[in-house]
Amino acid sequence: MRVYRGTFKVEWVHCDAAGIVFYPQFYTLFDQASERLFTANRLSYPELSRDFDAPGMPLVETGAKYFNAARLGDTLSIESWVDAWEGKTFLVKHKLTHADGRPALEGFERRVWIKRDATRAAGFRAVDVPEAVKSRFVD
Repeated sequence: MRVYRGTFKVEWVHCDAAGIVFYPQFYTLFDQASERLFTANRLSYPELSRDFDAPGMPLVETGAKYFNAARLGDTLSIESWVDAWEGKTFLVKHKLTHADGRPALEGFERRVWIKRDATRAAGFRAVDVPEAVKSRFVD
């Protein structure tokens, strides 16, 4: 299983008036980490479009469980990985940890694999995740 690892420095713009990270900021971080995970596996958005006729990977479900607040000035580590391939959808999990090892939060994104389809009003349709994509996440 391939894992994206990175760090995140909490800045003023991420915080509410109490100096605690405002929760929607974590969803932006999840999205960035998912993109970086896929890009590291030769599946950047331009590569998705060119190689798989896939204009993106839309979200269909998200969630998070919070353990220890992240505050202004904290540095967090993030790990992200594809936890399950489920036909047309896949589950990306995220784990954020404080520098001292305390868990900050765990989150997930369920995304759907799509392909362009000019016959549909939305311009795309959900299809099974190609084996050529899944194979890029196996060590």
